[in-house]
Formats: sequence, C-alpha cells, structure tokens
Amino acid sequence: MILFVKITIQELSKKGKAHKWEKHQCDKCQRNMWGHGYVMRYFAEASDAIYVKRYRCPDCSTVVTTRPETHWKGIRSAILTMYEVLRSKLTGFWPPGFPRQRGLHWLLRFIDLAKMEQQDNLLSFLSFCFAKQIRFFT
Repeated sequence: MILFVKITIQELSKKGKAHKWEKHQCDKCQRNMWGHGYVMRYFAEASDAIYVKRYRCPDCSTVVTTRPETHWKGIRSAILTMYEVLRSKLTGFWPPGFPRQRGLHWLLRFIDLAKMEQQDNLLSFLSFCFAKQIRFFT
C-alpha cells in the first residue's frame, strides 16, 4: 500500500533518513503502525535515489510505503510536470529538453482515457483531469 504524505522531494533529499516522520494508523484495523525501515525510490527531480519511510501494522501485518503526494504511484515525475508537458504538446510542441519518449507515453495514455470518456477537446479534458486528480495510468 502507498501512503501519500505532504512533503517535497527537495526536503526528502536534503534530510534523508533524518526526516521526522509522523505516526500513522493502519487503514484496515486502525492501530498505530510501527516503523519498518526505509526504501530507496527514484524521482525525476532528484539525481540520486531518496529514502522514504515504510511502516508495518503489528496486527494485520500490512506494509505501507510513504510517497510524496505530488507523485502518483509508480511514476517518477510530479503530477504538475506531467500536466505542463502534456499541455505544452497539446498546444504546440514538446517542451525543450524534455525526453520526448516519456512525454509520448503519457500522451498516448491520456488519449486512451479521453477516447474512453468520449472527450473531443483534449486540452479542456486535461485541465479537468488535473483539477480532479484523475490518474490516467494503470
């Protein structure tokens, strides 16, 4: 499971394991979870891997990994970056210096979602998805 926390990548990379993590309750049994060490995760905004906290419930043994709320599960780039890149492409060209292949992957997934939702105006649908935090990756 993933626990989204309000923290920036810059803060995590600067503090590392010294960051003071808040205590959390298990979603299943509502018991306080124990610290279960750290795992390294890669984010596009940082050149090196960053340590994020992991928790474990003593009752149901659920393991939860923290993640900044600015990043979707399994995606290295921030949600805002994805929105800006797609908006740039839908209005013209890829942003300079951005890997076209990564942006194309996002664009194709977004177009698939728009087709399923029968949306014709991609730019307004993109704004809607961003405002509602609709994730278009599986």
